[in-house]
Amino acid sequence: MGISIRSIDKSFDDFKALKNVSLEIKQGELVALLGPSGSGKTTLLRIIAGVEKPDQGSVLFFNEEIKDLSLSERKVGFVFQHYALFKHMTVFENVAFGLSVRPRKMRPSKEEIKKKVHELLALVQLERFLNRYPSELSGGQRQRVALARALAIEPKVLLLDEPFGALDAKVRKELRAWLRRLHDELHITSVFVTHDVEEALELADRVVVINEGKIEQVGKPEEVYHDPSNPFVYHFLGNVNLFHCRVEDGKAFIGNMPLALPSHVSPDAKSARIYIRPHLFEVEKTASGNQSFKGTIKYLNPAGPIVKIEMISEWGDLINVEIPIGQYYELEIKKGDVVYVRPKEMKFFSDDYAI
Repeated sequence: MGISIRSIDKSFDDFKALKNVSLEIKQGELVALLGPSGSGKTTLLRIIAGVEKPDQGSVLFFNEEIKDLSLSERKVGFVFQHYALFKHMTVFENVAFGLSVRPRKMRPSKEEIKKKVHELLALVQLERFLNRYPSELSGGQRQRVALARALAIEPKVLLLDEPFGALDAKVRKELRAWLRRLHDELHITSVFVTHDVEEALELADRVVVINEGKIEQVGKPEEVYHDPSNPFVYHFLGNVNLFHCRVEDGKAFIGNMPLALPSHVSPDAKSARIYIRPHLFEVEKTASGNQSFKGTIKYLNPAGPIVKIEMISEWGDLINVEIPIGQYYELEIKKGDVVYVRPKEMKFFSDDYAI
């Protein structure tokens, strides 16, 4: 095992930031800590790094307790959101810094440092910028310098705190793909904090969803997205339509549309909630069976590959639907049209807990 987090509690005055958090991270794994602001994800990252101490619990690196180890002994590379580069140092000097400040007995020779820095700058595709200062680089380039500096000390664990949060959307996408390729090459046990759902689902081997100091769910990106463990995870991981429905004679009713209840739903249930993501509807011009309902289109936006539609259901609820642009052209729909909407996939929850 790479990192073992065991029963961590952490409070700041009266605020409980982490509540009995336990997590196992495999060696060589890239894990995302995903959650809203104030959920505790950065506090957990800082405890892993040793910057914060837990009130209770322990952290192990590769089966070794690290609480008594200094920051340098832990061999952790840390990449911050705002780069934290030394403005008065060149790119070369920034990357070399962690090696050049080591105690004399542990410090590589100047030639070894030079070779290492050149290798790292080649790895992050910045060799030709080695004599530039941070102010002469773009945001994406600065973040790659920060990553090279973190890798220079040959860390056992790489930690990244909102590494792309200060960058614009296009650069974020490019760096995400680049970091994923880099991790597949280096296989360093890595943990990154983000509140960006797309980033977590695209980059991570596993996603840890955190809310109010507790872990809500841990799983592969496709698991947490398609099989959320509770309503919070479902809501947080993307747009969703919520239907409050009544339960009668073994069926749930959205308006007057009957749906078969999953076998694990209690036959004594009186009500339930059904969650359906906007892209999990089929839109048709005519009704197909009893598993569809009418909707009147109030707004649609055909800009881009996905057309976003707002409609009012036959019982008066606002429904968000997304369809591919090709289907939009085939249907030839417009504002004010009445269409039939059929759910393709849905998730049932009871009114008080996940089913």
